[in-house]
Amino acid sequence: MVEEGPSIYIFDGDDEFAINESIGKIVDHLGDANIAEMNTTRLDGRSCSLPQLADAVATVPFLAPKRLVILTHPTARLKDRQQQEDFINFLNTDKLTAKLILVDDDFLTDDRDRRGGRLNWLEKWALAPEQARRVFMRHHPQPRGPLMVRWIQDHVKSLGGQFTPQAAVTLANQVGDDTRTATQEITKLLTYVNYSRAVDPDDVEHLTPLTAKVGDFDLVNALRDKDGRKAQALLHRSMEEDDPLRIFQSIVYQVRTLIIARDVLDDHGTVDDFPKSLKISYYPAKFAMESVHRFPAEFLDDIYHRLLELDDEIKTGHMDADLALELLVIELTV
Repeated sequence: MVEEGPSIYIFDGDDEFAINESIGKIVDHLGDANIAEMNTTRLDGRSCSLPQLADAVATVPFLAPKRLVILTHPTARLKDRQQQEDFINFLNTDKLTAKLILVDDDFLTDDRDRRGGRLNWLEKWALAPEQARRVFMRHHPQPRGPLMVRWIQDHVKSLGGQFTPQAAVTLANQVGDDTRTATQEITKLLTYVNYSRAVDPDDVEHLTPLTAKVGDFDLVNALRDKDGRKAQALLHRSMEEDDPLRIFQSIVYQVRTLIIARDVLDDHGTVDDFPKSLKISYYPAKFAMESVHRFPAEFLDDIYHRLLELDDEIKTGHMDADLALELLVIELTV
C-alpha cells in the first residue's frame, strides 16, 4: 500500500548509489516487485517533452493505487524562462494517480551559488513553504575525505560487521569517493573474515584493488624539472607494474586535475569548489590544491596540449601507449 506523503520527490547530487537507494525505498512502498515494475515509468529529460511527461503521470495505475514516474535530467531542456514556468505550472497540478521523482546526477545549485544565496529555479520552487506537504527534496553528495571514512564505518555497522579505524581509512584511500564500489568491497571483506573479527588494513590491501586515482605526481614532477634520467627510471618502473595505457591516462588525469586546481585557486576557491560533474575524488583534489603552486602555468598548459595530441595518436592507432610515453619524456626533458 502506497503511503500518501509527498507526490513529488527531487533527488540531486553526485552520489548515484545513494540516489538509487532513495528511489528504491519509494519503489518498495509500491508493494509486490512485479506490480511495482509494471507501474513504473522511466523518462529522460534530455529527450522527453512536457506533454510526454504529463501523459505518463496521468496514466491509470494497474492493480496499484499509484504509478511511479522517474524523470532523470529534469532541467536539461528547460533553458528559457517560459519553459521553466510551464514546467512549474505542470508540477503545481495535482498528481492523483502518480508519484513523480525528479533525478539530477549533479547538484541543481552549485556550491558557489548556494553560498551566495542564488538557488536554482527548480530548487527554489521546491523549497517554498507552500510546497512543504507536496514536495520532498534531498541532496545526495558523495562523502569525501573524512566523511567517506565515516560513511564506511556506518555502513559496516549497518551490516553487522566491524572495521578497525585504520581499515576504514585504507579502504577510503583505495576506492576514493565511490560509494557503490565501497559497498561491494565492504561486503567482500566482511565475508572474507566471516563477520568473526574486525577487518584490518592488511585485509583491505590484500583484497581491494586500488581504484581511486590519487597519484603522487612523481613522474610529472620529473618532467617539470626536466630530469630526464629520473623520469625515464620512474616510467620504466611503472611500466613493469602497470599497463602503459593506464599510466598514460593517469598522467592525463593528474595534469588535468592540477589545471583545475589552479583555476579554482585563481578564483579564491577551495577543494569543495572542484566541479562535481568531473567526478574528481576528495583526496586527488586536495593533493592537487596543495601541489599546484610548484607547477608553472605554462608547463601545465604545454604538457596538457601535448598529451591531447598523443592521446589522439593512440586512439587512432598511429602510436602505441608505451611509445607515446617514451616520446613525452624525451620531448619534455631535453
